[in-house]
Amino acid sequence: MSGQEVLRPFPGLVVDPDWANRVISGPYDAYTPAQREAIAAENTYSFLHVTRSEEDIPPERRDDIDDLIGYCADSMRRLYDVGAYRCHDEPVLFLYRMGIDTSDGRHVQTGIMGLVPVTEGGDRRILRHEAVRPGRTDLLARHLLTVGASSSPISLTFRSDDGIEAVIARCCEQQPVLESLHEGVDQTVWVVGGDDAAALIDAFGRRTLYVTDGHHRLAAAVDARSRVVDRPSDGPLEWIQAVLFADKQMLVLPFHRRVGDRAGRNADELVGALGASGTLTPADGAQAARPRAPGSVGVYLAGDWYTLELPAATGERTVDALDVSRLQDGVLGPVFGIIDPGSDPMIDYVPDPVGVDTLVERCDEDGRVGFVLHHTSVTELMDVADDGDLMPPKSSYFEPKPRSGLFVRRLDRESDSVEAPGS
Repeated sequence: MSGQEVLRPFPGLVVDPDWANRVISGPYDAYTPAQREAIAAENTYSFLHVTRSEEDIPPERRDDIDDLIGYCADSMRRLYDVGAYRCHDEPVLFLYRMGIDTSDGRHVQTGIMGLVPVTEGGDRRILRHEAVRPGRTDLLARHLLTVGASSSPISLTFRSDDGIEAVIARCCEQQPVLESLHEGVDQTVWVVGGDDAAALIDAFGRRTLYVTDGHHRLAAAVDARSRVVDRPSDGPLEWIQAVLFADKQMLVLPFHRRVGDRAGRNADELVGALGASGTLTPADGAQAARPRAPGSVGVYLAGDWYTLELPAATGERTVDALDVSRLQDGVLGPVFGIIDPGSDPMIDYVPDPVGVDTLVERCDEDGRVGFVLHHTSVTELMDVADDGDLMPPKSSYFEPKPRSGLFVRRLDRESDSVEAPGS
């Protein structure tokens, strides 16, 4: 390798097809604590045992992080011991296709699984768009160093071109090593080595990548690296497992908002306050209120639906013009006093796949006001990252999300440096 590439192969593990249904899990935060507990209790080999966190243990034991991470490491070893994985001893890339049914039809996206550099925030090779919580980052860093493996890749996007698409299409004509259906997500995996892997690596070169999911995992990798002083200059901790999806293949959905009113105003008073921030029009149900384009939001208030035209942007940056920013700056801040939407207890979020019906049910239970948003585009996300800005919390929800336990990267299987196939 020239040392200039942003993509690197690795000797990865792929779950054995006979074990796939028992091992694979959805992303950790895709389940409630009660759901994780039920799945783990029923299935000793679920990968949820490996990704266990403080929420999954009794409150009186949550300070014992060493015991928690030791449990995760034991769970990972159990999967190795029963032969749940097939090992690829030579460094390779993988193609990872996911397909789901949506209200608009079938959605399919194919990504490249490999390693990318562990970068600091100012490194322009991999651009972020979200802030991170230090406590979560600390746990993930300790998990990586103790378990010595990763499975949930960070997700990245990139501005695609015909050359990369042609190589991917050619590689997908080969026989896959895994085909699996998990919780409504069809998954297909191909192994890419030799000249094809070299062609993909060369095609990416040093192009800019954008984080779509996994900001905490990337920050944790930076943290983990800093904790090992005597480490190889190009060793395993300098790289992180990632899956790269082309920008035009990404399915971006919105996070909707639920906001409580500290002032305790009644429905008529809130209607007046919202109408003062922008044009508020009654709507005939959720579908009529749901925005079909940027510039407005649906509002659910005390059993009634409205459409609210968003106030103009308060600044001239790309991020200021987004619906999530216009809603925050022009409505949630001045009307409801939401200053920090990432930590204020008076606001919470409902991802679009959970459904507007769920938002309505929860608003009916506690009297909060629901805001239904139009999605942020991948282009907008990349433009904000290019500007060096951060998105407001919960600006976008990417679907489908890579499954955990499908791939495993073991740090102890990588040499100090890994040569690219074909080099």
